[in-house]
Amino acid sequence: MRISKNGLRKLHKVLITLVIAVGISILILPFLWMISTSFKAADEIFKTTPKWLPRQFSFKNYIDVWNRQYFSRYLFNSVITSFVTMGVSLVIASLCGYSISRFKFKGKTFFSCLLIIVQMFPSMLLLIPMYLIMHRFGLINTYVSMIIAYTTFAMPFCTWMAKGYFDTIPIAMEEAARIEGCNYFGVLTLIIIPLSAPGIVTIALFAFILSWQQYLYALTFARTDPMRTITVGIALMQGQHGSVNWGEIMAGAIIACLPGLAFFTYLERYLVHGFTMGAIKE
Repeated sequence: MRISKNGLRKLHKVLITLVIAVGISILILPFLWMISTSFKAADEIFKTTPKWLPRQFSFKNYIDVWNRQYFSRYLFNSVITSFVTMGVSLVIASLCGYSISRFKFKGKTFFSCLLIIVQMFPSMLLLIPMYLIMHRFGLINTYVSMIIAYTTFAMPFCTWMAKGYFDTIPIAMEEAARIEGCNYFGVLTLIIIPLSAPGIVTIALFAFILSWQQYLYALTFARTDPMRTITVGIALMQGQHGSVNWGEIMAGAIIACLPGLAFFTYLERYLVHGFTMGAIKE
């Protein structure tokens, strides 16, 4: 029995859709289980036969975890370090990316390759040297130490993303702006960055997520409870008081996901707008 070309195309689409659906299900099931567990009572979580939906939805885990000492402070610390890291990374990556994209200077190729090479090394290798440097300058247990560390890891990739988007903008537009009297900074802020909206939003999201989920450096540099971030705070909830309250841990994890989700939702419209700019001619 032969199948027509049209039938093969439809079968191909069905198979692709099926593979994508299975992949999405595998990725999303742990998050759905986390949400379900956060609304369950302790006795229901440890049942021999677990169920997806709780017998009775309860916000007790959310109330208890929010009332924990320093939990709101952990969240505040993560927001401060993540947003400052994002802002610093945006400024430096935009300037570096523009320089690599538009200017010719000695060592440009070496510097560009170096940005890629440093991404190959695991961040753990820098932990002890960075700790010694931060300790020497008295920056341990401060926001500054975490922001410097996070920016260091975000910068190489952010710079390459910025450079890639700047390369797509015709130089003729910059030359026209300079004829009108714009300097390099004016060209960058008034023309290059607005036209690179998708890239700028992507850089912002990457820097934010990288710093928000950071654990190792946050644990090392923040030595007291009032300075710890949300990832460290949730990790320290395990094993306290001789037991693990999975309901509270899942509730805390859900709360920790909300700022990033809200930030992504807010920036999504700018990302879509940037992608569709110039798609319609008036």
